[in-house]
Parts: sequence; structure tokens; C-alpha cells
Amino acid sequence: MNLQQYLDRIRAGKPINFSRFISLLPESYKTQKRERFDVTLQAPQKWLVNCSSDLLQELEALAERPTNRLQATDMGDSHRFAVSSGFLLVYHQALTDLRPDVVYLEQDNYLQHFQAKKRLLIVENEENFFLPQLMLKLATKFTKQQIDLTNTDIALGSGARVTSKLARPWYQQYDHILCAFDYDAAGLKMYRTLKANLGDHIQFLQPHNYSKYQHCFKMKPKTQRQLMECIKLAEQLGFAALAATVQKHKKFMEQEILLLKMDND
Repeated sequence: MNLQQYLDRIRAGKPINFSRFISLLPESYKTQKRERFDVTLQAPQKWLVNCSSDLLQELEALAERPTNRLQATDMGDSHRFAVSSGFLLVYHQALTDLRPDVVYLEQDNYLQHFQAKKRLLIVENEENFFLPQLMLKLATKFTKQQIDLTNTDIALGSGARVTSKLARPWYQQYDHILCAFDYDAAGLKMYRTLKANLGDHIQFLQPHNYSKYQHCFKMKPKTQRQLMECIKLAEQLGFAALAATVQKHKKFMEQEILLLKMDND
């Protein structure tokens, strides 16, 4: 159920799953749940919830879905609605200097001034992205295919931009997409999201043999939970060698370190 459906049940005096209801609220409501709500257990995971009419109206306003970013801002939180346009930086064969091109993205459409190749290489980190020839060399090494700008475009996939809904129509023009992400929980999450939305032509760029990269796992997880999440995700995605390597070293591998290895090869 969404927030509005829970609020409708509260107004009707019907029991709800209170824990699930609270999880849908902003953090300020969660920390003050005992002060704001009066709950009575009716059955396992079923609670009668009472609150003031003012609070109920406040939550109903929160549950109202904005139709655009500006309306969301007027309602007090611009992040409740995704931006209506965006961009990606892309290297492609038609470039005449070191500057990447800009692809303009909007809802269900995009604008670009180049003919896309059949393959796309998405690079998570800026340091790697701005060294496109080294990344193409790395992709060639890991896939054992010849990968260069004659057959591959390169996009910067930093932050949430790579998994944005705005980018999905643009991705559809590519037959094969390689994901050069960090070898950690965040990188695997981004890959999982893209694969779920775009299908099996998405590939996580990784070495065939991790034994040659043991010394590259240097980044300590911030928490034990983050470490275990990475191992679990790797196992779920079928990356047994990656899961075993992270489990062995208790560390992640950042993709920047691969540039040092490429320079020494």
C-alpha cells in the first residue's frame, strides 16, 4: 500500500501495519512517532492508529503526488519529483578534440549530434572517464574483444545520473552496454538497476581472473553491513569470483586503481 492508502485506513478506523506505515514517512516523523501517534495492537502486525486531525491533514498533503518538479518544490520537497531534463557527457568517434560531447535528455526523448555505435561503455568515475583510451584498452583486455571508438561510445555515469529514467530511452539505441563501475556495493546496485530496466545486453566489466587483481582491493568498507551487502549482491548477480575476493580481503576495489595497472602493463 502507498501512504495515502494507509491514511485512508486510519481515517476509517481500520488496523494497519504500523511499521510499514512509519517507513513511508520522512525521518522527522519516524523519530517522533511515539509523540505523534497512539497505537493499539489488534492482531500480529495489525495496529489501530490514532492521531490528531491536524497531523492527518498534514500527512495527506505529504501523500499528494506532485505532477512536476516545481509543484514538488512548492509542496516543500523538490526531490519528490524527478527533474524533467538532464544530460550525459559522451566520447564518440566524431569528436575533433579532447572535449566530450553533451547529450540532452528529456522525458521519453533525447538530442544528440552523432551517430551512435552499437556498443556503449558507461564509466562511473570521472578520473577514468577523462582517460577514454585507457578505458577502451581495459575493456578490450577484460572482454577479449577489440573495443575502440570505431565500435563503442563512452558515457560518464557518475552518481544517480546513470540509472535515471531520463537516460533509458537513450540507452535503447545500443545493442550492448558495458558497465565499468566500482567493485563495491554501490557499483553492483547501479548495475543491478540497469540490468533490471534494460535487459540482458547489460554486462558488468570485470576481469576473468581476479587472482591477478588481489592487490587492487584496497578500499575499506565504511561499515560491516556495507561489506556483507556487496558480497550478497555479487553472489545474487552470479559474480562468485568477485564475492569470494571481497570476502577474502574484506575490502573493495575502486576502478581508478585499474588505471595504474594499465599504465604498468
